[in-house]
Amino acid sequence: QENSSTGCEGPKTTITVTVNALPVAPGATTTVDYCEGATASALTASATSGHTLVWYDTDGTTVLSSAPTPSTSTATTTAYYVAQKKTLTGCEGPKTTITVTVVPTPSAPTVSDVSYCEGDVASALTATASSGNTLVWYDENQILITTGAPTPSTSSVASTTYYVAQKTSSQCEGPKASITVTVNALPSAPSATSSIEYCKGDVASALTATASGSHTLVWYDTDGTTVLSSAPTPSTSAVGSTDYYVAQENSSTGCEGPKTTITV
Repeated sequence: QENSSTGCEGPKTTITVTVNALPVAPGATTTVDYCEGATASALTASATSGHTLVWYDTDGTTVLSSAPTPSTSTATTTAYYVAQKKTLTGCEGPKTTITVTVVPTPSAPTVSDVSYCEGDVASALTATASSGNTLVWYDENQILITTGAPTPSTSSVASTTYYVAQKTSSQCEGPKASITVTVNALPSAPSATSSIEYCKGDVASALTATASGSHTLVWYDTDGTTVLSSAPTPSTSAVGSTDYYVAQENSSTGCEGPKTTITV
């Protein structure tokens, strides 16, 4: 300093100015995905030795007291921010952005119940998933089936419920839809006179059989496979023995039972 009256200047004081380096942005997983409604964990980042983390809310300016735990109650995308501060200098570096995406839960897939007759050849169950989603199948105990859509057994009369959900590409699984598979009993063979005799040239009558309850008769030609529109009237023009066949069908289930053979 200098005395203004005398012009005399005294010794110097040294002032050292130190410009400290800023820490780098902390390391972190910059994208975090959750399924809607999932239990979230507090966000994480890695500070280097001698540094502490500084967390910011979604506005990028509000300092939080600790790492935030994102909400998963609504499907949305939210950004959080974190920086690191050097303990010795108090210098804070640039922020790392962590984007949290909450994926919406898919709806239950579209399904229909299935009915079979006992002993039918069954097909694998089907359901309709939304575009981009995959189906996840469960058995009657809601245990995951890892081999895909199940093919129900029709070996015995039963009613079994299977379950199916759909899953997004982010592995978010929605609620299950239920598919009830009903295996209906076969009717018994209809009662009929199993042997009928005519003399050659006699006037024959249409064959008869008795169906039970709400069942209807199904008549077959002599090959046993061609379904006839009604009970056949056998020909008596030639001597011989001919077999015709008749079964009964349950009108409610559409299940047809074994055939009764009528020998003319």
